[in-house]
Amino acid sequence: MTTSGIGIVGAGISGLTLALRLRQLGVDVTLYTEKTADQLRGGRLPNTVARMKRTRDRERALGSEHFAEDGSLASTAKISIKGEPPLEFQGTLDEPFHAVDFRLLLPAFLDDYTSRGGRLVVTEPSPGAEDVERWSAAHELIVVAAGRRSVSELFPRDAARSPYDRPQRSLLAGLYTGITPAGFSYNVSPGCGEIFQMPMRSREGMTGGMLVEAIPGGPLEPITQMPYQDDPRAFIRALQDVLAEHAPRIAERVDPGSFDLLGPDDLLQGAVTPVVRTPVAKLASGRIALAVGDAWITNDPVTGQGANLGSHCAWVAAEAIAAGGPYDVAFAESVAAEMWKVAGPVTQWSNAFLQPPAEHVLKLFIGSAMDPGLADHFVNLFSDPVAAWSVFSDPAEVDALLASRAKA
Repeated sequence: MTTSGIGIVGAGISGLTLALRLRQLGVDVTLYTEKTADQLRGGRLPNTVARMKRTRDRERALGSEHFAEDGSLASTAKISIKGEPPLEFQGTLDEPFHAVDFRLLLPAFLDDYTSRGGRLVVTEPSPGAEDVERWSAAHELIVVAAGRRSVSELFPRDAARSPYDRPQRSLLAGLYTGITPAGFSYNVSPGCGEIFQMPMRSREGMTGGMLVEAIPGGPLEPITQMPYQDDPRAFIRALQDVLAEHAPRIAERVDPGSFDLLGPDDLLQGAVTPVVRTPVAKLASGRIALAVGDAWITNDPVTGQGANLGSHCAWVAAEAIAAGGPYDVAFAESVAAEMWKVAGPVTQWSNAFLQPPAEHVLKLFIGSAMDPGLADHFVNLFSDPVAAWSVFSDPAEVDALLASRAKA
């Protein structure tokens, strides 16, 4: 069989960014997806994601900037750590975070891809390794960016890079009415978990996106497991109580008379086990499969980096692929090493933030609460995860940063 172009399995942000960039670079691409654009639009809420500066820069470079409306752009980020008194600060973002429902964004990317000559193959749900093997015969290289069975069968867990063997948070993501918008809000209830809130463009217009991250066994966990459909009013009352106790700055912006879930499909409950998988699979045919995005790394969303990392790694992979093969094990391993330059810091940062903050990180929080300039610097680190981890991981870096601010 004659092979041509690149096959990509999965139409999440990683797969679509890779496909769009390869098409832009003149590479022949076939995208294998479980859902059409219309099916994506009509599905359940997949996440609540804030895309940050460099991700948005890549989308503009692709000519695929969508839904960048003022209401969905958060130009400030506020950090609040519960306590007596609370430790709080707010910073101004150099480039606003953008939050849009992926049931709108991914179909828009998919439409861009097909309109630019990309081939699309709609597959059966949850293709496995045997499907990837079969598809690979038609391509010079196959890249796996998503897929439940194919990922678990092709890319085993890398124990050296995966310190956790179970979920560290129980998650509740939802879209809500009745929350006055106020930028990006990151609320920490020590020993209990985190609650994120931001304005978000949904299928119904502007709404409030919120993610509850509950430490297992703690007081936040019950709301993440409470069935909404059994008693919607009881669920909303319980969530209001959670906000009042653990995220009072969000509770202050909630209108009890209009606070509600946007719709029955606008809620996601579950948990993820943080994991790094081996990025290269040797197929029975002698070809290889390369993992990117969630197929390679699944981080807890505690630092808000999942989609941003997926976009970055897809871009790195696209540049390497477009430069040409041979697409062998050495090629795939070199791509993985290049992707790890950003994925490693993001993974270490996300894993660290699942634990109580180190003393030097607390010093940085306290300094930011006292110095508006440092607060601006702190919140903008979220858009530069490599720089962020270099600070958060090193007490000497924190001390140097604090000293430089003292002289400013």
